[in-house]
Amino acid sequence: MRSHVTPNMKPSDRRTYALLQFFDHFIGREKTDKLFGRKREKNKINTLKSLIKAGKGTVEPVDRIKFKSKEHFYKNYVQTRKPVILEGAAKDWACCKNWSLDYIKDLYGDDEIVLLEDKVADKDVKTLRDVIDNIRDGGSKYYRFYPLFNRHPERLVDFDIKWLREQRQKLSFGESIQAFIGGKGTITHLHNAFPPNLFVQVYGEKKWFLYDDYYTPIVDPHPAQNIYRYAPYIGAKPFDPFAEKNTKFPQYKYIHGYEADLRTGDILWNPPYVWHTVKNVADSIGVGYRWINPFYCFASAPFYAMLDLLAYNPPIWKSIKFYKEDFNLLQLAETGQLEEYLKEQKMQLAKT
Repeated sequence: MRSHVTPNMKPSDRRTYALLQFFDHFIGREKTDKLFGRKREKNKINTLKSLIKAGKGTVEPVDRIKFKSKEHFYKNYVQTRKPVILEGAAKDWACCKNWSLDYIKDLYGDDEIVLLEDKVADKDVKTLRDVIDNIRDGGSKYYRFYPLFNRHPERLVDFDIKWLREQRQKLSFGESIQAFIGGKGTITHLHNAFPPNLFVQVYGEKKWFLYDDYYTPIVDPHPAQNIYRYAPYIGAKPFDPFAEKNTKFPQYKYIHGYEADLRTGDILWNPPYVWHTVKNVADSIGVGYRWINPFYCFASAPFYAMLDLLAYNPPIWKSIKFYKEDFNLLQLAETGQLEEYLKEQKMQLAKT
C-alpha cells in the first residue's frame, strides 16, 4: 500500500472486483454480468458500505516543490508513486518562453491531423490550423496527443530532453512525447494508462484532479482491451469533479484525491495508473513526456499491468507502436474506425 493512500475498502472486496475485471477483460462485460451479475451488485454494495463507514474523502493539493535532485525526487515521489508539481522546473526552457497558439500555428498550421471527440473522428477538422482557429473563435476543440515531435523533431531543442531522460527509472525505453492544445474550459475526462508521465505546462494554465489506482473499484472502468482506460459514462458523461453537482456519482465523495494547478513552466509528475481528469483553465499547450518501464508498472499495479500485457484490441506491441506514432490512431483502432480512416486517407492521396 502506498503510504499516502488511506485504505477504506476491504481487501476481500477489492479481490472480488479484480476477479470480475479479469472476466470483463477476456469475455466482455455483458457476458460477465450474465454469469456474475449478482456478485457484481453485491460487491458494489459492500464496497460502498465500507466507504461510508470510513467517512468522506478529502481532496488535497498536490505537493508543489522546487526540484532539488533526482535522488530526492525518486525517493519521495517516484518510489512512493505520489504525484508532485516541480514548480517552475521548465520556466527557462525555450518552449515556455516562446510557444503560443499563434507560434505553433505559424510553424505547423498545415499539419494534417486526427482529432477525436469522445473517440469519434471529427471530419470537419483537417489541419492543426483548424483547431487553433476554432480555439481563437471561442470554440470547444481540444487536440490531444499531437505527435509534434515525430513530425518536427527540431522542436526538441526547445526542451531540456537530457533532464527529462535523467528522471526515468533504470531499464526504461520507448519514450513518447505528445502535445495537447486546447481552449479555455475544455476537459479531458477521467482516465488512466500505464506509462509514467512528466507533464510540462508550456503555455497557459491547467487544473488536474488525480486519484490513486487503489480507487479503481470506485471508478469501475469499462473493460480495456488495450493500454488505456476510461471512466464509464452514466447518462451524458462520466464523473466530473469540475462540475457543481454529481448526483449520479455519490461514491466519489468518499475517496481521497489530489488537485493540481499548473502554470507555465511547471512540470507535473503523474505516476502509472493514476486516474486523472484535466481542464484547461485558459488557452493551453502542454507536453507529456512518457516512457515504458515494465518493472515499475508491475510494481505499481501488478494486476492491471498483467491485463495490459494481455491486451488484444490492439495487442500491446501494436498499442505501443501507435502510442509513439500517433495515439489517436490507437483510439481509432479500439473503436473499429481505423480501417475506414486509413481507407479515406488513401482515397484523398489518390485524388492529389
